Amino acid sequence: MDFKRKGFLFAPTRVPQRIINMKEVVFKRNGEDLHAALYGDSSMGVVLCPPHPLYGGNRYDSRLVAVAAGLASNNISALCIDYKNYTGGKEEVEDVLAAISYMNEEKEALGLLGYSYGAVIASNAAVQTPTQIKGLVLMSPIKRIDSLEIDLSSGCPKLMLYGIHDPFVAGDFEDLFSEVKGRREKLALETDHFYVGFEDIVSTKVREFFRQLFFNK
Repeated sequence: MDFKRKGFLFAPTRVPQRIINMKEVVFKRNGEDLHAALYGDSSMGVVLCPPHPLYGGNRYDSRLVAVAAGLASNNISALCIDYKNYTGGKEEVEDVLAAISYMNEEKEALGLLGYSYGAVIASNAAVQTPTQIKGLVLMSPIKRIDSLEIDLSSGCPKLMLYGIHDPFVAGDFEDLFSEVKGRREKLALETDHFYVGFEDIVSTKVREFFRQLFFNK
């Protein structure tokens, strides 16, 4: 997928001042620091994986922040992470596994969310943590980026969201959805890859998905 050729860019964003109970945290992978923003303080948690780091993807992505704030306001902690380095996927998956281990120390149940490039990364991490991840949300799931393909074989429940006008996702979405293992649901929105104006709708759907998994057993 040639994002650069199509002018693909995730612009840097600021954390809205209205968001409270957010703190910067540092955790380790192989002795190196990884940085993240933690929203809320609950016994349930979700790790959020940003889009492509070479195109501005980071823990302050506006879509991730909107989702994290919505989760935190509904008694679910959210950890928005940065990747240590760009490697085409392999080490980014390791970063997510380290984030899962970090959250698992204090959380009774964990979920995982990835957006765009982060959806590919999160899907691969979920396969490697079958007993830890209770649910997986994939926003704008791309079939393949760089050297890494999406992996939908994990058995946990999945929610997949996309914009019907997304040139990177819409053409492959139904084929991907048909490959999903385990319980699945989807949400198609009248938008593109960036969800401008749809952040609240996405946040609401994601928190309902995780609340159902964590609290309505």
